[in-house]
Amino acid sequence: MTEWGSQPPATWEHGMQAPIAQEIKSLNPWDDMNEDALLLLWQEKKDAIAKATADEMDLRKYIVKREFPKAQEGTTRKDLGNGYQLKAVVKYNYTLAANDVVEKCLDHIAALGNEGPFIADRLVSWKASFLKTEYNDLLDRKEKGDERAIKILNIVEQMLTIKEAAPELDIIEPKKGKK
Repeated sequence: MTEWGSQPPATWEHGMQAPIAQEIKSLNPWDDMNEDALLLLWQEKKDAIAKATADEMDLRKYIVKREFPKAQEGTTRKDLGNGYQLKAVVKYNYTLAANDVVEKCLDHIAALGNEGPFIADRLVSWKASFLKTEYNDLLDRKEKGDERAIKILNIVEQMLTIKEAAPELDIIEPKKGKK
């Protein structure tokens, strides 16, 4: 028995030698695959997920239409028996037109008088969007020693959090006739 923090013995009990690191095979089966096999396996999994996702969505939409033919936006439930319920949440995506169109429409609503300005104010909220092009320009200017860009970026750091997103991966097939 060894003391905590001391080196382990070179041999195991009963004179067995400790395995050499090179003899230990990886437990990850992907390590034994060549690049082509690994990429083909990934593409198969990706295609299977895409098909399963599309099939599930088609089935989900069908079931909602069949079981709740008059469903409106919101949550609807149906008793299935033995305490089980089928719950459908019907949603719609609301997308506004370009900002200039929205601003003109809100101006028209506001011009209707009385409650028009109040409705126009409550109908749309504005959300800040990060514009990476301007940020990249500031980074370039900082690299060149621009003091104003450095000051601006120091302020931006107080309001901006950057996190790594999931990587994208695609296998691009050659264009027809270029093999």
